[in-house]
Amino acid sequence: MDFLEINIYQTILTDIASNVGEAPDDLQHANALIASNVRTRAEAGELSEGISDDDGPSPVTRVFMPASRVLCNIAFGELVVNFPDAHISENIDALMLVLIDVLRDIPHINFDKCLSWEEWALPDQLAYSTISALLRIATSHPSYSVPATEAICAFISDVVDNIKAGDSLEVLTQLTPALHGMYRAISSMSFIWTLPQWQMLADQLKYICSPDMVDHLNHLITELVESEDSDEGTLQFVQTFLARYISRGRPLSGYFIVCCVIETLWTVLAQALVPPPPITIAVGVSEAAAANKAWNSLMRQAAMELDITDPRTVSALDKVTDYAMQCFTDLLVQIEEMDQEPSLDTYAWETMSESLKLASVCSVVLRKLDDKLFARLLLLLSDEAPISDNLVQEAALKATTIVVQNFPSKAAQLAAHLRRFVTSPIPIFEFNFVSESRAPPPLAAAAKCLALCIKLAPGDDLIMSNMYSLLNYIAATSKEIYESSTNSQLMNNPLYQGLDRYSVANVETGLRGLSDDQKRLVGISTISVVTRLALEFRMEEVTRLTVSMLLQRLRSAEPTVEAAIAYNLVDLALSAPESSFVDIIRAFSMINRSANPDDPRFSNNMVLAAQTRLAQELHRRPELFEIYLVELLTLFADKGVAIQNVKTENHHLKIDDMIEQLASLLLPIDALLSHADFTPQVNESPTLISLFRNMWFLCILFHFTIDDKEATAMDWQKPALARIATKTPAMVMEESHDSVASDVEYNSVIRQDYAHTVIYKHRSFLTKHISLRSSDIRGLSSGQIIFLLTMHDMESMRSAAGLTSSLVSYFINESLNRHPALSACMESIAEKVIRGCIIDLNTEAAQQALPERLSSELRTLLICSTHRMAKARDVASKFLNRLISSFPSLMCDPPLVFAILEVLTLLRRACDNEFTDEFNPVYEFESGRTDIKLHLTDSYEVRNEILVQLQRNATLWFDLALGRAPVELQSTLQKYLAVGQNSLDASEFGASIAEKFGKAIGPVQRQLTSLAKLSNWSSDKAKVLASQIASKGYFAGEAAGLRLASRVASDGLERLPPQDAPSGELMALKKKLANSMRELRRRTSTLTVQDLKRLLFRCAATLISLYKSDHELLHYLVSIPFEVSTPSSISAAIEVWTWVIAEKPSIEVALMSELLSAWTDTIKNEKGIFSINLNYDDPFYHPISYSPTDKDAIDLGTANARRLLTPHALVLQMLLSRLQAARYRRPGVMFLLQHLVLRSARAHQSFRWSLFLPTVFTISNDEYPSTHALAREARFSFLLFGFETLRSSHLDSFCEHALRESLYATAYAWFAVRPQWSYGANRVQIDADVKVLSEFLSYLQADSIRDALTVSSLAPSQFTRRASCKPVYPIQVLKPRRLTDYASRLREINHPLRLLVENEIFRLNVWANPMNEPKRGVDHIGMAVVESSWPALIRTLWQINPAISVHLTERFKLNVIRSEVTKLVRSSTPDVLDVPEALDFLLGEGMELAAVRRDLKLLLLWAPVPPVTANTFFEPRYKSDSLLLQYAHRVLEQHPVELTFFFVPQVVQALRYDELGYVSRFIFETAKISQLFCHQIIWNMKANCYKDDLAEIEDPMKPMLDSMTDRVVDSLSGDARAFYDREFGFFNEVTSISGKLKPFIKKTKPEKKAKIDEEMAKIVVDVGVYLPSNPDGVVVDIDKKSGRPLQSHAKAPFMATFKVQKERVSIEKDPESLGDDGIERRVEFHVWQQAIFKVGDDCRQDVLALQIIAMFKNIFTSVGLTLYLYPYRVTATAPGCGVIDVVPNATSRDEMGRAKVNDLLDFFVAKYGGQNTIPFQHARLNFIQSMAAYSVACYILQIKDRHNGNIMIDGEGHIVHIDFGFLFDIGPGGVKFEPSSFKLNHEMIVLMGGRYSQGYQLFQHLTVKAFLAIRPYADQLVDTVQLMLGTGLPSFKGEGTIKRLRDRYALGLNERQAAEYMMGVIKNAHENMRSTVYDEFQRLQNGEFRVISYIHDR
Repeated sequence: MDFLEINIYQTILTDIASNVGEAPDDLQHANALIASNVRTRAEAGELSEGISDDDGPSPVTRVFMPASRVLCNIAFGELVVNFPDAHISENIDALMLVLIDVLRDIPHINFDKCLSWEEWALPDQLAYSTISALLRIATSHPSYSVPATEAICAFISDVVDNIKAGDSLEVLTQLTPALHGMYRAISSMSFIWTLPQWQMLADQLKYICSPDMVDHLNHLITELVESEDSDEGTLQFVQTFLARYISRGRPLSGYFIVCCVIETLWTVLAQALVPPPPITIAVGVSEAAAANKAWNSLMRQAAMELDITDPRTVSALDKVTDYAMQCFTDLLVQIEEMDQEPSLDTYAWETMSESLKLASVCSVVLRKLDDKLFARLLLLLSDEAPISDNLVQEAALKATTIVVQNFPSKAAQLAAHLRRFVTSPIPIFEFNFVSESRAPPPLAAAAKCLALCIKLAPGDDLIMSNMYSLLNYIAATSKEIYESSTNSQLMNNPLYQGLDRYSVANVETGLRGLSDDQKRLVGISTISVVTRLALEFRMEEVTRLTVSMLLQRLRSAEPTVEAAIAYNLVDLALSAPESSFVDIIRAFSMINRSANPDDPRFSNNMVLAAQTRLAQELHRRPELFEIYLVELLTLFADKGVAIQNVKTENHHLKIDDMIEQLASLLLPIDALLSHADFTPQVNESPTLISLFRNMWFLCILFHFTIDDKEATAMDWQKPALARIATKTPAMVMEESHDSVASDVEYNSVIRQDYAHTVIYKHRSFLTKHISLRSSDIRGLSSGQIIFLLTMHDMESMRSAAGLTSSLVSYFINESLNRHPALSACMESIAEKVIRGCIIDLNTEAAQQALPERLSSELRTLLICSTHRMAKARDVASKFLNRLISSFPSLMCDPPLVFAILEVLTLLRRACDNEFTDEFNPVYEFESGRTDIKLHLTDSYEVRNEILVQLQRNATLWFDLALGRAPVELQSTLQKYLAVGQNSLDASEFGASIAEKFGKAIGPVQRQLTSLAKLSNWSSDKAKVLASQIASKGYFAGEAAGLRLASRVASDGLERLPPQDAPSGELMALKKKLANSMRELRRRTSTLTVQDLKRLLFRCAATLISLYKSDHELLHYLVSIPFEVSTPSSISAAIEVWTWVIAEKPSIEVALMSELLSAWTDTIKNEKGIFSINLNYDDPFYHPISYSPTDKDAIDLGTANARRLLTPHALVLQMLLSRLQAARYRRPGVMFLLQHLVLRSARAHQSFRWSLFLPTVFTISNDEYPSTHALAREARFSFLLFGFETLRSSHLDSFCEHALRESLYATAYAWFAVRPQWSYGANRVQIDADVKVLSEFLSYLQADSIRDALTVSSLAPSQFTRRASCKPVYPIQVLKPRRLTDYASRLREINHPLRLLVENEIFRLNVWANPMNEPKRGVDHIGMAVVESSWPALIRTLWQINPAISVHLTERFKLNVIRSEVTKLVRSSTPDVLDVPEALDFLLGEGMELAAVRRDLKLLLLWAPVPPVTANTFFEPRYKSDSLLLQYAHRVLEQHPVELTFFFVPQVVQALRYDELGYVSRFIFETAKISQLFCHQIIWNMKANCYKDDLAEIEDPMKPMLDSMTDRVVDSLSGDARAFYDREFGFFNEVTSISGKLKPFIKKTKPEKKAKIDEEMAKIVVDVGVYLPSNPDGVVVDIDKKSGRPLQSHAKAPFMATFKVQKERVSIEKDPESLGDDGIERRVEFHVWQQAIFKVGDDCRQDVLALQIIAMFKNIFTSVGLTLYLYPYRVTATAPGCGVIDVVPNATSRDEMGRAKVNDLLDFFVAKYGGQNTIPFQHARLNFIQSMAAYSVACYILQIKDRHNGNIMIDGEGHIVHIDFGFLFDIGPGGVKFEPSSFKLNHEMIVLMGGRYSQGYQLFQHLTVKAFLAIRPYADQLVDTVQLMLGTGLPSFKGEGTIKRLRDRYALGLNERQAAEYMMGVIKNAHENMRSTVYDEFQRLQNGEFRVISYIHDR
């Protein structure tokens, strides 16, 4: 075997041994290759000659063993070292036996004389690995410690014997290396040695150290040369052999072996003193690891005391100590006699060092310090030391450290001695600060030892005193000690109070005998020692002191000392506090700045070196990366500016050296940026971007990036810049302001005076780069030229490194893109960079060396191709397209292919967002499969353009890849398709593309391509695609099954898996399913969706594999998903069910039966679509809050509804599919489906079946299935399924009719509630609703009675005879002629239902297309009904369900309908007791109560109406009818207080007509229940005592109010009365401030402010008090300096800020968990709430307006419209007094004007960013949504005085209207300037995007929908206002106000007419000049700044 093969063999064996793992297969493999090939000497002898079979070899007989066998033995030792402990335990006896045999044989093996080894010879390696293995085993199994050590000692004994008897060649090349291997093993492998074992080892090793043995070993080479047997080949072998060892510092001489013995002895002894921790596996053992670890442990801690009672042990230790010291002395004497350094062979320095270590360790064991050792240490550590060698003195210092650690009494003496030592001018302390990266080891060791001595020495504050003492030396070694002003400052620094002039003078005196060089050396060494001490002490005070001292000396010292300071400051900086770190780097910068180019100092280069070293080593303090980078970049900029200034001042000055110094700063910047974990290019700050931009501008300015021989660039410069470029953040930010453009043009680091003198060169360079743009370049400024060159050079460097995506960032700033010439040049540069990148990458591709990061860059470019800025998109798309077109094989990269497909999917989803949530664009789209996140524009037009472009490009790329690498591409696409997708999300556009190309035929497949071309039929590989995906999935599953089951033998893998599940596993599966069901029912399950899916599929797979169906498994397979009943669980279940049916059709009936059972359970348990939790109810049955619109609540409502309704909808889809499959041949399945339909249709319905009575059936008013707006599709899908089942079934006439009428009943039930819109803004949902209704309408139109068989239990003769008789049980007997009755009844109920369905479709069409746009479709035209037909139709509906008739009046605005319904209600009143809306028909306007008096007694049973409606019954028009008043009182009490609380103003007004005392009783009783209600009602009653602001005109009901107030207050007692007193006392105290301000009305604001502060300082906050405007929070503090007087001509309002504690409920829920209902937690939080307190200003009108606005908000929320309103709370507390909440974080339009903001668009751009930024677009959307809501509110309420002070913009961009002093029929001062619609001026439309923009269209849609949404509740809204008429508020002009208010709702119009009416209102507002005129009027009247643009957009 040649040497190369042996090397490879050894490497392989070593790798196998070192990489063995825990897995049994790994161990088995390693054993097979290595352990089985281990041979001992006896076995080797059998393979060779010379071994006797009888007696065996004699001890001296040597046996040859080939290298391959030796290598196996070596690898076996390495293998044992790496074995897991468990494996060793199992085989320990065999392992020990083999290892001991191998070790015993080493001295007797004749090794192959080869040189194939690299580091150590074969005997060396074998001894090392074997002894290491023995020690490894003995460490983890101490019981084998003795055999292991005995074997090692026996090995040493045999080696010694063989050395004595062997020839020189064997000793030199085999035995001596074996001893070296033994030394390496003991010093490397940690082991817990004992003193007896050490003694036994020492006894054997002493023979090696005998003079004869050492002399013999030293003369081996001489003997070999002189030997007659030595031929030239042998000598050449020996020479090469020894040279190998000498090259590694191991001369294999006798002296060297002695040194090894000494180190071995102290290593063993040290590990006995400090036992190493136990190990289970040795990982990566390094050379001398055990020795170093043991020595370091002794230096760190005092050693444990050993038992040395045995005299022999003590004697041995004493002898070894004496030997060590004698050895040291002998060598010292020999060295002193030499004229030159000792040779390497003598190993003198090393032996002396190890002798000191051995003696010191022996002293520690003996607990007695050897006097000779201590004296020798003191001598060595002094300036009188006989020798000066780094190694020896470092060893002396380390030995001293161990001595001090274990003999602390010597600490004080040694501290003083060492302090003198380190301040002595000793040569070993010298070092070169440039070439060496660390201080000399002796210096570091001295500092460490001195630190330990100081810590252990007795005394107080020794650390600081010693530090001051050493700092004196630093000060004294400066030549300028007395003259330097710096030193004068130093003495005055309080940090240096220990440094007095006398101490410094004394030190100076002590140094007088030294030369300047010696003083300098003392200073340098002291600086280093002080630094190391500071690092050792780790005390912040010491570190700060040291840093400050060194910084003070930095500029006053001479160059070499300054270099030393700079060097040591780096070490301090790496551990100092941040503030000290900043001081250090700033000091470095200061020196660098002040560098004199004419007289460059050595120190400046040293500082630069220090800066660079600090940058290199800062990985230890990563938190300081950015701080240091900012400092370096700032320094770079400052120096660059300074160079320009100097040159400008002196044009003749040469600045080449200065520029070169500037360039040198790139070194530390490069070093800092080279750290892998420092990524300033990610999440960069604007400051950092600006600094980088400055740096690059200067680099371009001074030509650092130009490859020109005449340029000043150094060789390292360009590569450094290229590396810096890769870490440079994007130079351009996407921001709103023009700061980037201005910074480019007028950058502060580019001095124009200098730039003008040199820019012609840069202009010419730029022209060379983009010659076609020369005309544009001529017009560019110098800053723009520099910017363009920066872009070119930096992006060229980046692209060459594979960083392609950063090029796009230059085009994301709108201000740069707007500059024509600059933008054109940027595009040209981008094109050139792209071309250059392609060229560079072509070169690298030819060498198969494309950058690894290119793949991620391509993905980034892909994302950038969807950017909101068009130019950025274009550049990214162009670059990406060019790259992939140039390198089509890049499409073989799966991450890139996945990214393309995912981006396509996300873009499609973003485009679909227009239809799924029309009014709430989603800006961020994230892929769950990749880390891709897209930030898209809100323009759907642009989104579609992006998608079309990317799809076009992707098609091209996939075609290219298909032509190059079809197999790889299609394999990747299969992998993409195989990953499980969410089956609920059908919008997987990427999957569609993947499927298209996955089955495509590529050009490479020529025969298939030709066939497709020749044939008339298209061909693809769909079958291949499907089969490959299925095969991969199947065998992956089979492999997973094998891993899961682990029951198939390894020799049976080629066979099919078992087809039957073992009973044990089957029972385990059933147990798991049962437990899961139980936990789900208890809501304690921790299952996730994926867990459930996995469980269901395993259950299904087991079912399929069984020969017989297991009905228990089948039950769980269906019942568990229904128990969870979420969309994801049912979706997964449907996958499983369809799989089971497809694989095992025989199981279908059983499965469908289980499904029917589970479905029936949902009916019984009211789950899903059969739940009443989300049924429709009036929005005013829910509490109405004074708070902003909560979009999260709307989203939660949508999510809850879909979670509830979707499961049944999914099951229905599956059932409809099963119906089609079963309708022809599976009667069993059909029967089950019929049963399911009938049960569902009859859920909670009451039928009265009679063939002869006029009433066919009636439906109870239980609203089942769900009547939620989103349940429409599910309900009518069920009806379609039901009718399809009916059509597909073969039933007898009665059953058919029963089923049909059940379905009709379910359909009619939908119309038994008030007509509903769709919920949310999902156009897809509306379209689906319209489609399902249209399909249902088609079924109705085609529905007819079929000729069906007649089923009877009678004989034919009996049946005929009884045919003419009236049946007793009509369900059993059906005469054939009765089919005509069924047909007649069908026509009677079919027609009304069709009419209702058509109306529903019409309403949804209007809702989907409120602006009646042709592109959105046309309205549905229904059947025409003549007026005379309505009464009969209404009566039919009444018979079916009276509620349908009641709500019909809202669908059809016809008087005949209302009249007929009124008649029916009054004639059949009991039928509608559960319909609250029917009460209006009974009562009318109150004038006809006498006519219905008979039925009023039924009011006591009537369902409750909303509170505001109940309040109206107290009005005079109802003539105080006692029955009606009792009903109203019951309703008010029945509603929760939280609901009636909102209508407190209306309740108080009802007192005006409370003749019978029902209102008083309600107030009194409710005040007892709720203290908050009590307080609010009292404040409101007080506020209504007078009709005017000044409390001069009494209201007629004042006496009643006063009486009621007193009555309520007097009823309070205990805690309630105390709370009342606290609250009203606190509030009165705050409010009184306004009254006290009245004398100050004419005074200045500061005077008013002072008065407010004075009064607020007196207020004490009591426990539990609250602001009347914030009853849901408790005041805990007041900002007593927050009082601010507000502008008012005659009143004194003021504003103050209160700290309010509120509480919110948060639900913590794991979204992945199925059984987690969430943990409800109540969280307290604090907010600072501002409130305005008014006196003399009536707030009741504001209260009313905000009530209506809050009611609007409830309506909008109830239909899921994100229309933003903020009904802030206003509370009227007394006549002309009130508290008003301040809208937080809002700015009035007037304030914007005063801030010189020209228009709203400028304000939004300034605040949120450019129009293409997401924050701006989100804020604009908020503006539009709030603008639409407030527009409707302003129109309905006719809110006037809409000047700029009354319109606010909050922090999120919402518009908020305030100050509602002018409503309905009045305006300020009688001015009629304002339009009757609402305020919609030009700047608002411009902000929305313009008249024809998507934003304005959105505004119109929302406004019309808002109007349509509130119209059904007009009566309640009008009633709320009407109840306040009695207040006599200025805005009321009698009943005419109410009539005009009602008219504005346009109640007589249908939905389309109403939408067109509102569009007219919008048009009027837009085209109305009166709003602009009014703004001008307000400006002239109030001195407002003109803030409105008067340009009218016509």
